[in-house]
Amino acid sequence: MYILTRNSKETKKLGKSIGEELLHGSIIALTGELGSGKTTLIQGIGEGIGIISIIKSPSFTIINEYPGPIALYHFDLYRLRDEQEIISLGYEEYFYKREGIVAVEWAEKIKDFLPKEHLKIDIQMLSLSERKISLKPCGFYYKGIVNRIRGLEGKRYR
Repeated sequence: MYILTRNSKETKKLGKSIGEELLHGSIIALTGELGSGKTTLIQGIGEGIGIISIIKSPSFTIINEYPGPIALYHFDLYRLRDEQEIISLGYEEYFYKREGIVAVEWAEKIKDFLPKEHLKIDIQMLSLSERKISLKPCGFYYKGIVNRIRGLEGKRYR
């Protein structure tokens, strides 16, 4: 399934809709080129789960933690040199504790370390403002989320 968004406001709104569907222990794996809107989508996810802090890209710290009704653990792996570095970050604590929601930007860099079940989101830039956001559920729980997102009105789903 994919969704077309015309601007960052729509991308963030989609993120909020996704966030409203997530439960503790959810894993979101985002891919897309630099500037495609991964952080914008995560900002919406944070809003959807009740995070009130300003969510920004953790490019220099790799992981930012945001407390809220459900905590958000935001990984930005842009600067990761090889996938073995993820081990030194203690990723297992985040991926398998099931205490919050994990959102991973540049998830393709650690594809072998991602849990089998997760929601893969790929963002393609169609123009300066338009995005094609593909949702690929890996697991029954994530299929349910995608089906509920598909059922929302006012969006252009395929």
